[in-house]
Formats: sequence, structure tokens, C-alpha cells
Amino acid sequence: MSPVVRTNWILLATAVLLGAFIYAHQKRPPAEYIPITDMDTARIEHILIRRQNKPFAELRKNDAGWINLRSRAPVTDQAWIGNLLHIARLPSLHSFPAAGQDLQAFGLQPPRYQLQLDDSPIHFGGIDPATGLRYIQVEERIHLVSDSYTHYLLRMPDARTPGS
Repeated sequence: MSPVVRTNWILLATAVLLGAFIYAHQKRPPAEYIPITDMDTARIEHILIRRQNKPFAELRKNDAGWINLRSRAPVTDQAWIGNLLHIARLPSLHSFPAAGQDLQAFGLQPPRYQLQLDDSPIHFGGIDPATGLRYIQVEERIHLVSDSYTHYLLRMPDARTPGS
């Protein structure tokens, strides 16, 4: 067998093995991410939103639904409440211990926003410039999560969204 033919067979075998590896890798189930908290959102009865460490909105659940404690009016936008509660179950795409970290560098000291669900605070920091993910601190861990829910912390409870 000539060296050229042997090289072609080696290249063909390498291409087939590489193709088989890629095919097998694509068939793997997607990684299961762990949520940032283990809270049961159906049991949450109190929501407090702080912006720049100042109370912004406070809600309490009663038999009739959610009440805005500032205006004493019922909160009619249940989708907004659902999105706030869903933040507790956001998947952590990456996490690391907060101990020994410069929290100010992550925008977590002081936090930009704080969502307190019952007695559990969730601190929202800055955005990682490389990934576009938001830094969130829950207890003693810093998580990187999708930034698709932060805008719900900017709304007043009685504000209407387009289409609602």
C-alpha cells in the first residue's frame, strides 16, 4: 500500500471516529441544572422587593390572593406574581461559594436588588460581561443565572404591562 493511500485511510478513519463522537455527544440528554433555592413556591406567603436597599414593594398572600401592603389593594397581575415566585426556582448555570469573594466586584455589596421570599433573601448583582449572566447570591453561594427575570423587580405591583 502506498503512503498516500495509507494516509487517506487514516484520515477517513479519523473523520469517521470524530463523526461518531459528535453524534454520540449530541444524543446525550441536556444537563439538569439545580435551582438557586429549594423553596416550594406554592408555600411562599410574603414577598419584599428592595431596590438599592430601600423597600420598593411588599406583598402578602391571604385567602383571597396577593395584597399590596402599601396600597392595601389586591394584586391583579397573577402572571407577575408567578414570575416573581419563579425566580426562586431559576436554574443555576454556575455557582461558587461566596466566602472569600469580593462581593462588590460582583455588584452584590450592596446588592442592586433584593427579592425576599418569606425569610429568604435573594440578592441580585451585576452582569458577567463575558456571558451576559446575572450574579445572584443566595445564602452563602453566588450563582450565575439568565437575566430574563430581573425586569420584574423594576415594576410596581399595580402597574399594568402591555397586553394585560
